[in-house]
Amino acid sequence: MMTKTRSDDDPNDNQWHLDKKVPLSLIFAMLIQAGMVIWAIADIKKDVEVLKSTMAAQADRDNRQDRSAYEAVALVREDLREVKALLGRILEQQRRGGK
Repeated sequence: MMTKTRSDDDPNDNQWHLDKKVPLSLIFAMLIQAGMVIWAIADIKKDVEVLKSTMAAQADRDNRQDRSAYEAVALVREDLREVKALLGRILEQQRRGGK
């Protein structure tokens, strides 16, 4: 003879349920914990938005610095060409004067 267990009699027994044995402090602690998780996620989302806007400003700053550096290098190259031309003239004058 097969004995029936309580779960065989009641199909709703397998479902989750809450009874009076669960203390209210546990329920409040879980609600507070859930609220803190939601708050942390919102804070992370805000930080991501701030970083996105900062990244755009940094990209603009980097582009300006790159252009400035390119212009400075171009000026140095131009000055070097002038120095080279002057040195060439000085050397040519010394060769003519030394003969």
